[in-house]
Parts: sequence; structure tokens; C-alpha cells
Amino acid sequence: MTLHIGYMIPDRSLDESELIKAITKVATELAGFRDRLVQQRTPVLDIVFLLPSRQEKADFAGLRLHSFDSVGQILRIESAVPEKMVASIHAERFVIAILLDAIDAAGEFFREQHILFDVSGHLALVELAATKEQHVIN
Repeated sequence: MTLHIGYMIPDRSLDESELIKAITKVATELAGFRDRLVQQRTPVLDIVFLLPSRQEKADFAGLRLHSFDSVGQILRIESAVPEKMVASIHAERFVIAILLDAIDAAGEFFREQHILFDVSGHLALVELAATKEQHVIN
């Protein structure tokens, strides 16, 4: 798959948080689309959610480009999660919004690097996962 989602949690008490549940749910939905052509091409976008705790918080807000492995064609983007989002009933919407923003940022990065990246295909994939989830709720 070319769209990877992960998280870093500094405190094991966050394992059952609404945000972790939302990240897992969205990642599972996207994994169901692994047979789509857009999920079988490089480059790879690795999105990592950085959860806050009492001891540790990201030293930035929003998204940041963390690193790019030119050999593996892997771009890592990190998202600093606001404390209020950890237990929010809107956690899933937050996850979807971050994915969409990260794909846009990746598109800009890859354009600057002259690397082909299917922005519209990845955005459509996330939208499809979001739409599927809305149908389940209704």
C-alpha cells in the first residue's frame, strides 16, 4: 500500500482513546482498498499521528514533513494531535481531515521533487473511506 497510517503514543493509557480507535478504524477501511491501483504505486506516504500526554507533546502544531527516503520513495508526515482531540467524539473527522491535508502537502512536496504522485487518486480513496463510514453511522 502507498498510504500508511500510524501513531506514536507516549502513554499506554491512550491505547483505548477515541483517537486511537478512529485511526485504527480509518486505517482498516483504507486497507480494504489495497487492491486499488493507486495503492500499488510508489511513492509511499507515511502519516504518523503524534499523541500528547502529560510528559510529552509535539513541539509543533499541525503537520510537518518529517523525512523523505529517496531510495524507498517514502515520505513521512507527522501530525501533532491537539489534546482536546484525543477523547473527542469528532476524532474520526479529525483523522480524515489530517489525511486529506497530508495528501495535499505530499502532492506539493512530490511536485517540487519532480516525482509523480497521484494526489487526486489518494484524495478520492480517503473520501471513499469517509463516505463508507458515514453510511455505517446512518
